[in-house]
Amino acid sequence: MSGPIDIWRPVADKWTDVYARVGDADWDTRTPCGEWTVRDLVEHNLDWQATGGAMLGAATKRGDDWETIREAYASHLSDPSNLQGTADEFAGIPRQELAAFLIGDLLIHSWDLARSIGADETLPPAGVEATMAGLHHVPPELLRGRNPLGQPMMGPAIDISDDANIQDRMLAFTGRRA
Repeated sequence: MSGPIDIWRPVADKWTDVYARVGDADWDTRTPCGEWTVRDLVEHNLDWQATGGAMLGAATKRGDDWETIREAYASHLSDPSNLQGTADEFAGIPRQELAAFLIGDLLIHSWDLARSIGADETLPPAGVEATMAGLHHVPPELLRGRNPLGQPMMGPAIDISDDANIQDRMLAFTGRRA
């Protein structure tokens, strides 16, 4: 893997695959995300990916559909120089870190959606490894509290065996039961 685009592509492919499997009967199904339904999860994810993409400088805006968001990210992340500087709208964190955070969020919500609709929950290994490493660098007060936009982040970590695979450990770290 040579950069964010190489991690993002299989994560975006996973979301695309699972999202395409959502059927009419799935929209009101509960998800692992607190009180969210599948509809709430999808709306959150599309909104956050579009909003975050705009903070990175990608050609996205709230209300964009997934294909528009996906194309904008593919174009934007293909040039590493687009991730230089900071995202002032998101507490001034480096754009490189915000990109990693957005990729991890898409990855985790791909699992949430797959779990909710009974789809394959296997996540791209490189995305899992990068997300797990990144999560351990997020200040605990941000990770377990609210992000700079005021949105709740993750719940408390769940104890899991050190022998568990990395995907299950990552999910447990984010407060999810695999």
